[in-house]
Amino acid sequence: MCIARSFALLSFGLSLVGVATVGCGDDDGPTGDAGREDAGREDAAREDAAREDSGPADAGHADAAREDAGTACDPACGEARECCSGQCTNPANDPQSCGSCGRECGEGTYCTGGDCVTPPCTSTCAAGETCCGGECCAAGELCCDPQGPIDTTPRCTPPDERGTCPMGCAPLCMCASPDTPIATPEGPRPIASLGVGDLVYSVEDAAIVVVPIARVSRTPVTHHVVVRATLANRAVLEISGRHPTADGRAFSDLRAGDLVDGVSVTRVELVPYAHDRTYDILPASETASYFAGGVLIGSTLASR
Repeated sequence: MCIARSFALLSFGLSLVGVATVGCGDDDGPTGDAGREDAGREDAAREDAAREDSGPADAGHADAAREDAGTACDPACGEARECCSGQCTNPANDPQSCGSCGRECGEGTYCTGGDCVTPPCTSTCAAGETCCGGECCAAGELCCDPQGPIDTTPRCTPPDERGTCPMGCAPLCMCASPDTPIATPEGPRPIASLGVGDLVYSVEDAAIVVVPIARVSRTPVTHHVVVRATLANRAVLEISGRHPTADGRAFSDLRAGDLVDGVSVTRVELVPYAHDRTYDILPASETASYFAGGVLIGSTLASR
């Protein structure tokens, strides 16, 4: 009897408990009842143990669920951006989440177009440096696709506050809308909404950079006529004839077939201006240029 009961306790299996009880069935009634009581206590002990074991696991799953629920990005990341581990990212150029969350690019590659590829190399780099297009990245720098308003080669870039490549503005700033948005790190913004200190994309030392706006101009006009230039990238620029292109021409000098920042002009016409003010900005860069409708143009404020 005692041996059978001890075997049942050690095995902790319901089938073996049943065998032990049957093995003691020849004993008298009271002993059989005691066996059943012991078995019942063993079952209850096992149930208590099961509840204790499942409690922490269930709590862990609940905690994990709460953590997952807390990884949503607020505010939402917007078009062409992904929410990864509670942070917005650009899967087109993020080497930590290239193409999808958590997909890391290996050593010697960079993320462009959502794929990890070997960067082109046109430089001879010293020991400890990494070749990135025409540049050599020092320790701590990342080889990044800048994702700017126009396609460029990869560049050595310090990590942003997330520890990865800055998101850039593409593909949003490569599009145009009827009100001619200006390329900013936040995406395209109408020029009328920009003020001093707001950040825009410009060009300095042959590189696309983010700079603050130093000055803005809002000039009242009446019976004004502007140049409407339609570009091959589907952008439509309505702009005063004297406004300069990035290479110093005036918009009034443009003709169909000309290029503006490498983009072909498909149509040029003079049209009445439908608004009561014209707008311009002066980026704080050596070129004083900015991207409007996906092309680089100059500023009328640069010569004032």
